[in-house]
Amino acid sequence: MNLKKYSTYYSLKKFYSKAFLLINIPVAAAVGLSYLSIYISPEKAWYLAFFGLAYPYILIANLFFILIWLLARKIWFMVSLLCIMSGYNHFNDFFQFTIRSDKILKSGSFKVISYNVRLFDLYNWGKNWTYNKKNRNKIFEFIRQEQPEIICFQEFFSDTGGEFISPDTIARFMKAKNYHDYYTAHNRNHNFGIATFTAYPIVKKGCINFPHTNNICIYTDIKINRDTFRIYNCHLASLHFHATDYNFVDSIFDPDKGQIDKSKKIFRKLKKAFMKRAQQVDIISEEIKKSPYPVIVCGDFNDAPISYAYHKMRGSLSDAFEESGNGTGNTYRGLFISYRIDYILHSKKLKSYNFSISHTDYSDHYPVKCFFEISKK
Repeated sequence: MNLKKYSTYYSLKKFYSKAFLLINIPVAAAVGLSYLSIYISPEKAWYLAFFGLAYPYILIANLFFILIWLLARKIWFMVSLLCIMSGYNHFNDFFQFTIRSDKILKSGSFKVISYNVRLFDLYNWGKNWTYNKKNRNKIFEFIRQEQPEIICFQEFFSDTGGEFISPDTIARFMKAKNYHDYYTAHNRNHNFGIATFTAYPIVKKGCINFPHTNNICIYTDIKINRDTFRIYNCHLASLHFHATDYNFVDSIFDPDKGQIDKSKKIFRKLKKAFMKRAQQVDIISEEIKKSPYPVIVCGDFNDAPISYAYHKMRGSLSDAFEESGNGTGNTYRGLFISYRIDYILHSKKLKSYNFSISHTDYSDHYPVKCFFEISKK
């Protein structure tokens, strides 16, 4: 009888081991596909972009399998471990620990901020369609306290009537009084676009347009002592989710009869955004290569670090978060967890220090900031 029980137990154990392994193999393969997604444009293989987007969840699933196999004392933990370690350098994209320098500004250094201000909360999102000057004033106060030498705004808004905000409004309380603004949408006296403010002289302004979209990238050449730098400020294609889309994702584990149709709609929006961003970064990255000056790239890329958009945009540039940041680096306050979609990239001519994220609740994005010193080499 005991022998029969042992035989049954052994058979069940063997069955579950095989079942776990059959599940583990595709989950481990998904890690490899997420790593591959950064090299292949979504225009050629759009489905790979979904693996990159899901990387944090895929990583957690593989860590779970590693734990299970270790507890079972099985060598199969190597399946997930080897797949994860094949791209271990990507951990730096999501988590950093660096020793902060003195908070005092180093001689000759300057502060840069990139901030998607969501139109300065123009429409009092989620409440009503009236001006929300409360959050706008909080953003003003944040900028006034920070006083960066360079600040790049995405989803910038101004109105020619002077009722809500204009570039001159900001210039009055900032030392960065020189600005380059560009608008891709207009509604009477309302203008929607992007803007770069700087305390340094502007020697040239330029714009990179994308077909069939309101997304934009501008560049601003500034003079810092004897050096000239080109500042790129970009806002790449977003998902264009509406309130109903967010409500659906929020209740994804509470299915109803319309679940499949809603899922397809979300899926199509993600696919379209992946492909649009691929087109946009291909254009911008080529322009960056042509720059006659060292560059700083600020912007809302609307994509995670393991993505074609981020990898292509970064190219040979350094990431200020990886160079001097701390923690997980998530910059988006919306529904999706722990995604870093706002970036500051830079040429090797510059060295960043004290990168940080200000966890304010005035927009759906957190402002990212760091200091730069110019390399003497």
